[in-house]
Parts: sequence; C-alpha cells; structure tokens
Amino acid sequence: MKNLLRIAFVGAAFLGYSQERVEARSFDSIDVEASLETQAVISHDDAADDICIWENPQDVEASLVVATDKKYGLISYNLEGKILHHYPFGKINNVDILPEFQMGNNRIPLLCGSNRNEDTIDLFELQPDGQMKLLSSTPTEVNEVYGICFYTGDKDYVFVSSKKGEVVQYLLGVNDGIPQLHKLRTLRFSSIVEGLAGDSHYGKLYVAQERKGLWQINAAPWKPLQKEMLLKTDRKQLRPDFEGVAVRDDGHGTGTIVVSVQGSNAYALVDRETKALKALLHIKDGVVDGVQDTDGLDVSTLQSERFPSGLLIVQDGNNSPDTQNFKFVDWETIEKRIK
Repeated sequence: MKNLLRIAFVGAAFLGYSQERVEARSFDSIDVEASLETQAVISHDDAADDICIWENPQDVEASLVVATDKKYGLISYNLEGKILHHYPFGKINNVDILPEFQMGNNRIPLLCGSNRNEDTIDLFELQPDGQMKLLSSTPTEVNEVYGICFYTGDKDYVFVSSKKGEVVQYLLGVNDGIPQLHKLRTLRFSSIVEGLAGDSHYGKLYVAQERKGLWQINAAPWKPLQKEMLLKTDRKQLRPDFEGVAVRDDGHGTGTIVVSVQGSNAYALVDRETKALKALLHIKDGVVDGVQDTDGLDVSTLQSERFPSGLLIVQDGNNSPDTQNFKFVDWETIEKRIK
C-alpha cells in the first residue's frame, strides 16, 4: 500500500497538461525614457546579463542592485548606478535575491547565481554596503546552466534552467550553518529556457521559453504542473526571443509580470491577476541612450526619493561605444503611459 501511495504521489506531482490562453491582442504600445544608467560592466562584448534589486529595510535610499558580468562575476551598484564592489566569482549568467533568509539567529539577503564555469548554483550573502561573500556552491546535472530564481512557498526553493530546456527545482535549507540545496525534480521543455520568476501569491513559476513564449506552472513539487502558456511569440510585435522575467508585486495579488521580448526590443507588461497583456513597452533615447537586445531585468516597488513608485531595471545589449550596462526606468513614467 505504501508503494502504491508513493507511486500515486509521484504521478500526481509530475502529471501536467498544456494549454494556451486565447485572447484578443488589444494592448497599448508605449515609449518611455530611462532615468539613468549604470557604470559599464567589467568585461567587453556580450557580458552584462541579469540583475536583482535589494530594498534596504532600514534606508530605502541605500538599496542595492546586484548585476552579473557573465565573463567575470558579480557587481553591486547603488541607486545612482555607481559601482560599489565587484567580484571575480566566475561566469555567472543570472542572479536572484531572497531578501530575508534564516541563517542561524540572523536573517540575511541571500543571492543565487547560475555559474557556467562548472555548471553550479552558487549562493552568496549580500552585505548592506554591497559586499558579497560566497557561502556554498552546488553542482548541477545540467549542461550550461542559464536562468535562475528563488521561490518561497511552504518552503524555500531554487529553480535553474538550461540551454537544453531543462528546469530543475531544488529545496533550499541550512546544514551546519551553510545554505544547501537538494534536488527535487527536473522539468523539460522542448527548447531553450532562460528567464524564470516565482509568484508566491499564486503559487506559480513563470518560465520564458525563448522561441515559444511565457508559461506558468505550479511551483509546488507535489502539485500537477498545470502548464499554461500565457503569452505566445509571434512574427509581429512579440518576436522571439523571450528572455528575462520579473514580477512587480503591488500587493493582494495585483501587479505586473514584465518580460523581455528581445526580438522586438520591447517589454511585455502582463497583468498579474488576469494574465492579460496590458502594454508593449519600448525604451527610447532620452537623457541616456535607449535600450536594445535586453537579456535580464528586474522590477521593484521600493519608494525612494528619485523613484517614488518603484523602478524597472533592464540590461542594455548595445551601449556603444562603451561596454554593456543597465538602464533604470522610473515606474511612474510607465504608469502614466498605460491607458
């Protein structure tokens, strides 16, 4: 009987069905300008990739941005885009942050990074001044780790994706004072997956399959996947590739899912509640240059003096004549242009 129950549980956990949302493509196409840009990353050519934002609970003006230089390591910036610290941690492609992770008697900002040197998941402590410390490194069984994100539900998890379309889920815990990961399951998509974002309110993981579109699945490993395509690529305004994904949490399940539509040099703004496409955003030349070929992005509701309604930060794939960097967009300017 126990074996039968175990088989039934495993079967339910991996049982899934796929469906697509049928929606009329009625949405705004809007242009905005970035407010500022960061100093360029360390490496040349295609080096900048992903970012995450940490809101300092003691002083919002001292909040931090952590970015990847995928030929070098990690860089921390302040909200003015100035480099605070940089570390040669290796070829870290994507990064995410868990703002409060219990480590012994302390709660720390914990970073995860997909490190392509040895295809590992690396975990770091972020200090309030932007310094970082490597805490642990976990080998994966995939080739070319790619996207990564935390998910907090009943427990803390890490998801990592690969160029072969794998999405692997790990349980996050602590052993002898060191954060550790335990592999739970591998999910498979038919082609490259990079962007990942968790949504604890709805219990979902959003998955950007580059050539196909944006999926949602159930994040809890014991639930059926209920794999559903929210936004499909096309040959017009939503051209492949879909890259970075982030969730703006406005509370009570409201907010926006932001997706980099790299093939269109644009960003899809998807309503977090209805999953309807609200607008397609372009970042044009202004105080700083416009943005093309975005890989990673992040969005925050922090309320600083310069960004009273929060901000969107995106990687700029073409920052010529300088090396690549990241652009900051005041969320208030976005809201004003959405009807």
